[in-house]
Amino acid sequence: MHRRNLLRAAATFAAAFQNNAISQAQAAAQGTWGQPADTVARDEDFWLNIRHAFTVDRNMINLNNGGVSPSPKIVMETEKRYLEISNMGPAYYMWRILGPELEVVRRRLAQSFGCDTEEIAITRNASEALETVQLGMNLKSGDEILTTNQDYPRMLTTWGQRARREGLVLKQIPFAVPVAKMDDLYTMFERAITPKTKVIHICHITNRTGQIFPVKKICQMARSRALRR
Repeated sequence: MHRRNLLRAAATFAAAFQNNAISQAQAAAQGTWGQPADTVARDEDFWLNIRHAFTVDRNMINLNNGGVSPSPKIVMETEKRYLEISNMGPAYYMWRILGPELEVVRRRLAQSFGCDTEEIAITRNASEALETVQLGMNLKSGDEILTTNQDYPRMLTTWGQRARREGLVLKQIPFAVPVAKMDDLYTMFERAITPKTKVIHICHITNRTGQIFPVKKICQMARSRALRR
């Protein structure tokens, strides 16, 4: 065990001073494919590689990787480099170089997802992206949205805004955590559907308790009833 700890300490210092930390993290992730989640959760060597892809404070445990979205080292370094380039001649580099490059990113994203470029929009964060979808849905007074009382607060606020303005009906289904079985989460949505239900809004994993939802099964049920999901 002593030798293992020394090797791990050596790897820690080595990874901290290498510029290929992100590629190491990607390689480590590929090695976990097909493994049970609880096995990966206990693999300290795997998480060592992931940790060194980010600039983290070892004096604190960060449990929020969603709302604040810490960037990998390579992203931070790239952002700093582009900031320096912009400051060399802001009017030229920002509008002639960096601005048009957004379209390059959009095209490459479209290629990655196998869709048309016009189907891709770059937003500032995931909440803004989802709010754009929520506010853009063609719904009318009396239409129902099914969700839970543990969904992401900004999404609930957005639905609440539409409900107040347009007369939509927002139904937030409560449930106890932990649930006895995953099928209970499926059943509670199935039972709550009415002829006026138009949208089922769920998280794969809730941000409050980490409860996992049977998303695939719920979506299949929604499709069979011609609902948005």
